Amino acid sequence: MIRGYETSDLSGAAEVFKETFTAPPWKEKWNSENAEQRVFELMDAPQSMGYVCEEEGRIVAIVLGRKLTYLRGPEYVIDEFCVLPEFQNQGIGTEMLEYIRADLIHHGIIAMVLLTTKGYPSEKFYLKNGFEQSEDMIFMYNVFDKI
Repeated sequence: MIRGYETSDLSGAAEVFKETFTAPPWKEKWNSENAEQRVFELMDAPQSMGYVCEEEGRIVAIVLGRKLTYLRGPEYVIDEFCVLPEFQNQGIGTEMLEYIRADLIHHGIIAMVLLTTKGYPSEKFYLKNGFEQSEDMIFMYNVFDKI
């Protein structure tokens, strides 16, 4: 069952986040505490919008994002999209995107936007589900060294 994120979903959503991003191909060093803090920070703002997918009462997938104003109208910026590794490649992600797309249209949102890593399975997933790569945009960052 797919539904909107509720504040009571915090620990379940954090578990999905942690389990997804500590698994291949990401292999990141998330623990329960910092995963829960990440989810809390993403979902605590007034413009935050999230979704969960439950199987037998357990959260197995999450989409966390924000509704933000842009030139042509409001957009939904996906910050995190996670499906537990054992539930991947079963159509849950595509089903969630279809549900979210309909919900966003209902709320007058005109587009979904996101960043993902080139060459990872997520890139193929998003392309398969109607996303396009922007030739006009680049992702940049600046990491500060520890003093």
